Amino acid sequence: MARFDRLDHVGFSVSNLDNSIKFYSKLLEAELLMRRFYDEEYVAQMVGYKDVEMECAFLQLPNGVILELIQYMDPYTGKVDMNTYNIGNAHLCLSTDSIEEEFERIKDFAHVKSDHVPQSTDGPYKGSKTFYFTDPDGISIELVQYPPGVEVKFGDQE
Repeated sequence: MARFDRLDHVGFSVSNLDNSIKFYSKLLEAELLMRRFYDEEYVAQMVGYKDVEMECAFLQLPNGVILELIQYMDPYTGKVDMNTYNIGNAHLCLSTDSIEEEFERIKDFAHVKSDHVPQSTDGPYKGSKTFYFTDPDGISIELVQYPPGVEVKFGDQE
């Protein structure tokens, strides 16, 4: 039995909630589910920052997963180097059946890392097409399209 039964949400700290809502709403072609300011004691206890103040926005990702965007007002936030090779940086990966179309759409409002859609030549994603781009804060997002009829498997998974 697995310890965890599903992924609930993915959260990103952002510098400007309005800009991030605009970006992710356009990317996901999704409406904002909720926006809320938090300054409750339980939130301070949960995140470990005394007197925390933050505003959060929630959007729908595939498979029932929620994207939470968080702008901290207190404590004061700083910017970190968002290059994907830095320890601790993460990325969000979304799959699509129309990667070339999405590449053309996304490059109009995001910083795309390549000038075309590369194709994987090895490993569990062999034959998949994929590209990286970033949101307004430099958070990396990957888009992938699997080859028709191919299911990605790692190691000896059945």
